[in-house]
Amino acid sequence: MKSTSTLRALRQPTLKPGQLSIHPNDGFDLGMMTTGYDVELEDGGPAHVRLLNDCPKGCVELCPALFERLGKPAHAVVKYDGSRLIIEPR
Repeated sequence: MKSTSTLRALRQPTLKPGQLSIHPNDGFDLGMMTTGYDVELEDGGPAHVRLLNDCPKGCVELCPALFERLGKPAHAVVKYDGSRLIIEPR
């Protein structure tokens, strides 16, 4: 399973439910090369990961519902196995 370094977790109110964004450099650490991925979150819910140059490097932008569900973390590590995404609050 591939993993990012510890990223700042940001609540992004403009994201739709189930969406999250990371910078392409951080996506590269996960083996992601295209602009979007449909994934399953560890808790079983569907999500869509977007790789955006507008997302600050070293950050993961989370939709408000996901940010709340994770406990409003200041930081997170994102792990990806090719279909399942795990977001570990730090």
